[in-house]
Amino acid sequence: MRWSARLTGAPWRAVTPPGPATATAQGGTNTAAAAGTGEPVIVPGPRDPSGSGHPRELHEPYDLREVLGRIPAPVAVTHGPLHLLGYANRAYHDLFGERRTGLPACDALPELRTMGVLPLMDQVIRSGRPRSVKARCILGLNGNRYYNVSCVPLGAEESAGPAGDPAPVGVLIFAAEVTDQVLAATRLREAERRQREAAVTLQRSLLPQKLDQPADLRVAATYQPGGNEAAVGGDWYDVIAIDGGRTALVIGDVMGRGLRAAAVMGQLRTAVRAYARLDLPPHEVMRLLDGLAMEIDANQIATCTYAVWDPERRTLTYASAGHLPMLLRCPDGAVLRSEEQNGPPLGTGGGVHLSHTLRLLPGTTGVLYTDGLVERRDEDIDQGLDLLARTLGGAVGAPDVICSRLLRAMGVTAEHDDDVAVLAFHLPADPESEQDRCEQDTCEAAESLPVDIHPSLDSLSREV
Repeated sequence: MRWSARLTGAPWRAVTPPGPATATAQGGTNTAAAAGTGEPVIVPGPRDPSGSGHPRELHEPYDLREVLGRIPAPVAVTHGPLHLLGYANRAYHDLFGERRTGLPACDALPELRTMGVLPLMDQVIRSGRPRSVKARCILGLNGNRYYNVSCVPLGAEESAGPAGDPAPVGVLIFAAEVTDQVLAATRLREAERRQREAAVTLQRSLLPQKLDQPADLRVAATYQPGGNEAAVGGDWYDVIAIDGGRTALVIGDVMGRGLRAAAVMGQLRTAVRAYARLDLPPHEVMRLLDGLAMEIDANQIATCTYAVWDPERRTLTYASAGHLPMLLRCPDGAVLRSEEQNGPPLGTGGGVHLSHTLRLLPGTTGVLYTDGLVERRDEDIDQGLDLLARTLGGAVGAPDVICSRLLRAMGVTAEHDDDVAVLAFHLPADPESEQDRCEQDTCEAAESLPVDIHPSLDSLSREV
């Protein structure tokens, strides 16, 4: 019989020898009788990795202390329910100093208590499964270091554990250093924090530092940036005094986040202030802003509402470019939501924007806002709009108080995941017309004017 080389999984192939001679396989040490001849043949022995040609046992016993001593990471071995220290390698001693064996881990390894590892060792003994903790800071002889610490069960008793598996008799504690990764992550978070602070500073500097206060209209606004994990967005608001004692109210939202969105927001806000002084109707301002937004960045779109308050006629004329509806609270507390035709967002090009005019009764309160106030990941936006309408119906006080109450009621906190801008205005009540107003129907709080392209009151939906 002659042995032939084979690949893993290929069958052996036996070839009849040409004669009674024996075939010797390289490295063979065992002999057997050839079938039908009685002649001994040499069969291959175990492969020798050293290449010496002499057989070697594949499963030789190793000295565990010698193996663990060569590991550069800290390793300790305990045994028993009290976790008596049986062994700690040189790397462990170099990190924490010399440790006495035979003592419970709570005394011999006090650093494990600081890292919260001792409870994990109890869990390993009870369950027989490994446990681990990540990025624990260790104050060793060489300063602060960070380690991922793993606790692995060792050995097994003859008696079975609660689940029927052999219970471990010891625990191996292994610490893998991750100091470089932790420091790199810390530096990255610090860089992100600085970048976010720069974006917030830029955005706040682009927002008006002080709002113009018309004599016959109370106005207040607030801006809440997103949480620490969210990049700054492009929300903005403005109040602009224009000719004839009129006042322009603006709110907008640039889609996207980060410094780019804040920069685009600043350019649009500057353009709105320039266009407002041209005494153009709101829909013309939207048309000019649409063209400008396309020139700034064809891939960046924005929504906006631009309204002009005329104190002589007591009218509010406005146009919207894809923005959320304005809410008005009547003097009797009923809330109306504007539902007129909206133009497309700024930056899309070719859209038609319309102006709408409303006559406001004394005591009316209005709110302009961005989507961060009403939009939630797990809810339909209509639910947020309904909640905002109900909240506005019960919110009383000055516009700045109303802004604060709306933020609280809508759950906007420092950890909110989106930017929020709110602009509230209030038309003070006129004492001289108090009796006349009581005789009017309350739904006339948003009565429209007979002006071209201006909707009637039927185009407003009433929210209670």
